[in-house]
Amino acid sequence: MAELTSKERLQPSLLDRLTDEDTQATQESRDKRVLSMRGLRKAVLRDLGWLLNSTSLGSFRDLADHPLTAQSALNFGLPDLSGKTAAGLDREELGRRIRQAIWDFEPRILRDSVRVEAIASAGAAASPNQVTFEIHGELWGQPLPERLYLKTELDLEAGEVKVFDIESRDSR
Repeated sequence: MAELTSKERLQPSLLDRLTDEDTQATQESRDKRVLSMRGLRKAVLRDLGWLLNSTSLGSFRDLADHPLTAQSALNFGLPDLSGKTAAGLDREELGRRIRQAIWDFEPRILRDSVRVEAIASAGAAASPNQVTFEIHGELWGQPLPERLYLKTELDLEAGEVKVFDIESRDSR
């Protein structure tokens, strides 16, 4: 099999490349510079967990006078959901906000492929203040994109979002 070019190799995110887990090593090994598709999936799952557990600046400040700020790193996250109940929540609007956050802050998921759907929380373990979404998309990869199916549980009582990869059963 031919060696992949630098454009075709899956690279860790900039944050992962700047994070030095082995401070004693003077050179990084090849496996730290190149990701497998499984490693990319895990990194995206972790980063989506961080994104969906963050509160955006737009929750606290009116950004109408600063339209570019709405899509900048200053507005990383979702609207503030504290004090909300599942019954009083517009799930469709929240789904649109989740999709917009993914569009703005997760470029490894192809923009045109992102779908976010509210689903009914099932089972006896489901809290009445829990909202569940499915996120479908395509993860950028070489030679072909890979399908991404995620389940996202927003627990409004705990103020926590859990993201599960439906295919691999990984969670963040």
